[in-house]
Amino acid sequence: MPRFTLRAILAVLCLFPFCLKAQDDLPTQIQNYLSAYQEEFPVEKAYLHLDKHTFTLGEDIWFSAYLVAGGTQVPSPLSKTLYVDFFDGDGLLLSQRIIEIENGRGAGEFQIPRYGKTGLYQIKAYTSWMRNFGETYFFDQYIQVVDGAGGSFLPQIEFKSVSSEAGKAKYEVELVAVSATGEPLANQVLQLSAIAGQEQLYQQQVQLNGQGQASFSFSIPEKDHPEQHLELSYEENPDYIVTQKIQLPYTLNQVDIQFLPEGGNWVQGKKATLAFRAIYPDGSPAQISGLIEGVEESSFESQFGGLGKITFTPEKANYTALVKSPNSNAERRISLPAAAETGLSIQVQNNPDASFISVFIQGNGDPGELLLFSHIRGLLNYMIQGKLTNGVWGVRIPKQNLPSGINTVTVLKKDGTPLLERLIFVQNGDRLNLNVESKGNLSPRSKFQLELKSSSGDTPAPGSFSIAVADADQVKDESLIHGTIFSHLLLTSDLQGKVYQPGYYFQNQEPATLEQLDLVMMTHGWRRFTVPEILEEEFPENGFYIEQGITITGQVKEQIETKKGLGGGKISALIGDGIELVGSEYGPDGKFVFSGLNYQDSVSVTITAEDQRAKNYIDLSVEQPKPVFPSLSGRYPEKIIWPEELVATYQARTLMQQITAEDGITDLEGVTIEAQTLQEEATTARKFYGEGDASIEPDKIPGSVGFTNIFQMIQGRVAGVRVSINGNGASVQIRGVGSIQAGTEPLYLLDNVPVDASLLFTINPRDVQSIDVFKDPARTAIFGSQGANGVIAVYTKTGAGISYQSVGGTLVVQYGGYHASREFYSPKYDQVTPQTAITDQRATLFWNPLVETDANGQASLEFFNSDLAKRHLIIIEGMDSLGRLGRTVKLIE
Repeated sequence: MPRFTLRAILAVLCLFPFCLKAQDDLPTQIQNYLSAYQEEFPVEKAYLHLDKHTFTLGEDIWFSAYLVAGGTQVPSPLSKTLYVDFFDGDGLLLSQRIIEIENGRGAGEFQIPRYGKTGLYQIKAYTSWMRNFGETYFFDQYIQVVDGAGGSFLPQIEFKSVSSEAGKAKYEVELVAVSATGEPLANQVLQLSAIAGQEQLYQQQVQLNGQGQASFSFSIPEKDHPEQHLELSYEENPDYIVTQKIQLPYTLNQVDIQFLPEGGNWVQGKKATLAFRAIYPDGSPAQISGLIEGVEESSFESQFGGLGKITFTPEKANYTALVKSPNSNAERRISLPAAAETGLSIQVQNNPDASFISVFIQGNGDPGELLLFSHIRGLLNYMIQGKLTNGVWGVRIPKQNLPSGINTVTVLKKDGTPLLERLIFVQNGDRLNLNVESKGNLSPRSKFQLELKSSSGDTPAPGSFSIAVADADQVKDESLIHGTIFSHLLLTSDLQGKVYQPGYYFQNQEPATLEQLDLVMMTHGWRRFTVPEILEEEFPENGFYIEQGITITGQVKEQIETKKGLGGGKISALIGDGIELVGSEYGPDGKFVFSGLNYQDSVSVTITAEDQRAKNYIDLSVEQPKPVFPSLSGRYPEKIIWPEELVATYQARTLMQQITAEDGITDLEGVTIEAQTLQEEATTARKFYGEGDASIEPDKIPGSVGFTNIFQMIQGRVAGVRVSINGNGASVQIRGVGSIQAGTEPLYLLDNVPVDASLLFTINPRDVQSIDVFKDPARTAIFGSQGANGVIAVYTKTGAGISYQSVGGTLVVQYGGYHASREFYSPKYDQVTPQTAITDQRATLFWNPLVETDANGQASLEFFNSDLAKRHLIIIEGMDSLGRLGRTVKLIE
């Protein structure tokens, strides 16, 4: 593995002087460990700025990538490869983008399947190097996707009560089902299912009355499923079923309620603060209230995000909290952590107007010499030794030179035993000032200009930024819910578990908001490293490399195994048609690596080797990359939303997207791919039944490396074809056949041989040459009665006997490279073209993922307004070379 350090980053440590009152073994160990960690194991973090967070099916999602490294979080000089995974509402991987990173920046896009599911889609972003440190640092985001062509079925559900009965969760439900126009679905029948993961827990039919209403109850096993949801299906017509999914609440018994003394410990006779956190198994917050039994004036109630606190002085070891839920009459008794007779407790005050953090330590007994040290992301900023005097010890940590972020204060005994730990969020004046001025008017198709200035104080601060301008009537600023560059890089990426609506904590500097942020610090305890790891000098395992480009790994083997085995030799790889020719060597174990490659899209790679002993009587194989997350737990909304303004422009936006799309981005409906290679010609020749109504070639689908089964490749790519994937199986319904009462499967063919869907599910997508879908009854007649429900025909690369096989020390394979990002289409109405003649009702008016301000911190941009927008929502995010972050939001009316 190449060895990279961040000596340049460490040089910045001089900006953060720390106070060291005494030098002995323990302080020196801590200092040396943190310095070595910063130099040898700089942590990377990723953040994606999206153009918006609510989309319609078929839309493009545009993102700008930021990758930072080290405690100072400067643009990463390490990894040049960022993986961005895209999942649907049920957590199934749809596609993956491999993004090239330069100076910590990159960009890309996804297209939401036009015929896909609605719901909450998820996005993850990470580098190979980040995998050494765990998923905490991975970027995780979700978006809302609605069907712009739908609206026939918009159910609203109210759970009147959620209770526990004999090991089951019982729900009393009121349902109202209407269309987008508000018309009730009078006297209609719905199918309702309660589902957790791949398990169906309950199913029934629901009969609506003349007002589209129904009241009913049902029960499911009371288990702590990581996700559970209701699935409601409505037969819009015999050819089409509309399905909506919403989150299914949990009972009070399933709430994880934790009471956490400040600093991790509390002592009898000493006033203390207990914070509490109440969350459901899926990580969403629970609202609770209650009191401490036997303690006067001890009532409490959870606040934002299911968090809260209570302050009192314990007079005994054991206390019990009586907890209630607002949506049921249920009660629970929760034992509080035992209050110690002897020991220490801590209280912290972080007044935003003060120049220091006050740490007050008190206790019973004599713990002897104590050591307190403080760090932000491993950057040591304060260390002092002391001891209790009359049972107390006070420390003031200067804030002047601290970077913004989570500051960890740890108190140890002289022998290194950890006693207390407290997280404190520091918000210092190290934000970039972003000022944006606009020129132009909001009349249809008028030119608009933006002037961006980035500075730090009164000094220009050149940086790299991303800019999204949207029609403010179609797009809302949802940053409070989804978070920002501040909330991710400074908060959530350094905490385990979900932080509910992280942007909320950065909306202002009001005392109430800061108090809520401090509750997050007290309830999301997390350690980048523990004190035992410091003392034992334990560092992360570095099994994953820093990738400076595309990496291809593989294996050389003897064609016929001999006692002597391989002798090692030279190996070369030709990328594409001469894009790059690289050479390497391999040893007797036959393993080879080509790293640092730079090319885009999936290309043909020709690998040639000759062994010192076996010569060219060898076989070569390449290890195809596997997705880190083949699937996630599904994520479901609390209620069905219908963004009327965004949906109203769906047809016009879809038409513009189709007309202005690049040649390589083509709707697969009715497309037949002509043979262009020997392998494609051979595949065409063995298609006994001809080409289908739609043909899909996996190797030409961007991000196909992320697919784990062939049904994912079909999903959302062919009009009228509905794909349902459940666990280790899948089913397909082609519009025009089947109904909500009776599902009928198409005929499945594998290399012209009829097979079951379960067999197709096991086929490796990388072994598939093409997939043909037959829908037209005139085309399916050739299959007889078996094809009455449509046909899915799969042709493998091996079926023609011309698989990617190693011959005489040479192997030719298709291997994916960096994503070739498309350019955002921004019409120029000072020019007359066929594209400018169509109606323009864009939701995102302008998107530039990579904007560099000059030495004066300035950048100029221009775009044209749409036919519709009367208000502009401008959101700008970014950072400079020192890792200082900036963000601004402006509404122009």
